[in-house]
Amino acid sequence: MLRELTRLAAQEGRATVRPGDLVRGTGLARSVVDRVVATLEQLGYVTLDGRDIGLAVRLMELGNAYLAASGLPAALGPFAERLADGLDESVSVAVPDGGGVRFVVQVTRRRTMSLAFRIGDLLPAERCSPGPLFAAEWSGVDWAAWRARRAGDPLDTAFPAVPPRHRPDSGADFEARVKEAAHDGWATDDQLIEPGLVAVSVPVRDASGRIACAVNVVSHTSRHDVDSLRAAVLGPLGAEVPAMEAALAAPRRRPAVLAASTASTASTASTA
Repeated sequence: MLRELTRLAAQEGRATVRPGDLVRGTGLARSVVDRVVATLEQLGYVTLDGRDIGLAVRLMELGNAYLAASGLPAALGPFAERLADGLDESVSVAVPDGGGVRFVVQVTRRRTMSLAFRIGDLLPAERCSPGPLFAAEWSGVDWAAWRARRAGDPLDTAFPAVPPRHRPDSGADFEARVKEAAHDGWATDDQLIEPGLVAVSVPVRDASGRIACAVNVVSHTSRHDVDSLRAAVLGPLGAEVPAMEAALAAPRRRPAVLAASTASTASTASTA
C-alpha cells in the first residue's frame, strides 16, 4: 500500500490520491484498502482530508531507522566522500532489495547531471551497475521472482526513479551481464538508468564473503564513455574496498548520548 502511494506521488506528481486509485493500483478490495489506510493514519504515516490520502512527513522515520540500524552511511560514507573527491565523480553505495537496488549513500559532484535517483530510491537490478553484482548471488527463487516481476511490469512503471522503458526486452542481456560480473568482479551501466549517465560498480563483501553492498561511480558521457570510466576508476575502487570491508566488520560504536545514558543507568543501579 505504501509503495503504491509513493509510486503515485513520485511518478505522477500527485500530492494526494483517492481510495479508488489504491484499489486499482494494488488489486486489493476496497474494504481492505480502507482498513489499511485507517491503520496508517493512526500510525501517523498518511494524512486524510475527506477522501484524499496524502503521505505524512513521519514516513521519513522508516527510512532513517534503516539507515541508522544498518550502519552503512556511518561506516562507508567517508570512503565515498574520499573517492568522490579523488575522482571528481559522483559516488554511491547501494544495497540489494529483492529484484532491485536501493542507494543508501550518495555523494554527488557537479560534473554529473542531476541524478534522477536519490537515497532510498528503488531501481530495477537490470538497469544499474550494482544489479548484476547482486544477481550473481541470486537463488533460483530470486530469479523466478525477477522474471515474474518483469512479466507483470515490462516497462518498469513501478520504479518511479527511472524513466519507463519504451519497449520491453527479453532480459537475456541482463543474464549475460550477471555472468560477466561474476567472472570479472565488477559491472557497468552504459546509459541504462537514463541517457548520458555511465557507471561502474564493485562489490563490498561482509565477513562471510557474501556481497553486503556495492560502491558505484557515476559519470556523464561528456566526460567518459563506459570503457574510459572503467579504466579510470577500477584502480581507486579496488584500493578502497579492503578498507570499506574492514569498516563494515569493525564493532559499531554507540552514539555518545546513548553510551552516556547507559553508563548513568548502570551507575545508578550499582549504587542502589
